[in-house]
Amino acid sequence: MDISFDYYKIFYEVARAKSISLAAQHLCLTQPTITKYIQNLEQNLHCQLFIRSRKGVTLTSEGQMLFRQISRAVQQMSRVGNLLQDFVNCQSGKINIGASELTMRYYLLPYLESFRRQYPNVNLQIHAFSTPLSLSALNAGTIDFAVSITPLDGAEHFLVTKTSDFQDIVVAGSQYTFLQNKTLTLKELTAYPIVCMEKGTTTRKFWDSIFKHHGIELHPNIEVNSNDLIPPTVLHNLGIGFVPYKFARSFLLNYGLIQLSLDIVIPKREICIVQNPSHPLSPAAKALLDMMITGNEYTEEQYSMENEHFHGDVI
Repeated sequence: MDISFDYYKIFYEVARAKSISLAAQHLCLTQPTITKYIQNLEQNLHCQLFIRSRKGVTLTSEGQMLFRQISRAVQQMSRVGNLLQDFVNCQSGKINIGASELTMRYYLLPYLESFRRQYPNVNLQIHAFSTPLSLSALNAGTIDFAVSITPLDGAEHFLVTKTSDFQDIVVAGSQYTFLQNKTLTLKELTAYPIVCMEKGTTTRKFWDSIFKHHGIELHPNIEVNSNDLIPPTVLHNLGIGFVPYKFARSFLLNYGLIQLSLDIVIPKREICIVQNPSHPLSPAAKALLDMMITGNEYTEEQYSMENEHFHGDVI
């Protein structure tokens, strides 16, 4: 027998309220409409479900049996509806993000803080991924989006939104102060020990391409796997380092690290949000992306100043 779930829901509300008028108020329907639904249900089931009186309605034996059978289903459907509504309204759910150390620290965190205040029940999972790993995760659908830096190799099939930029610089320790007022060529730099990111990283590809463009091959003396490690390594005079300004700022201001000048313009790099157009985003992920793309919660300078404590200790 094919009976619409609406009939059972109305029966459930009338049985629970023991009143057609109260059930009508709960369901935002008129009393005649409720009465018509109950009559049709009784006709379809070939039995009487309620006994009417001036005080309201009470269940018959058949009505009691039906109420026991459908109560769990109606309650479960109501819970499902509430859960779905919470999901749509970003009051639940989970967002998976792939982010590099630079984008996490100097771009993503203030937006996550703002998002968390607005949607405290959404779970956030941040994966510390390099750009290649982020693109692989996007392909596999294991992250919702990635926050990466240029150059973006292999991102041709993804949706890339550029949101911010940053500058790489050349830094040195006290042993190289004699170079401070000079304008150096890349060839001249190769006469000194070089500290930079290891092979395969986006930053290393960036610097390799700059040297290659000028007919020089980059052969660093020290390679590290984190931009965080370059300023303290350079501070201890282990070489001249290539690093984003954001990572060197505290060392330049507080610990005597010096910035060197080159005879070429180092191109700015960009922070990008990368999405896989084949994988639809959840409402919560869409809300966070909209905040990141259109919002300006902080200026870069403000955020750098507020987070100096990240570089408070020198090892």
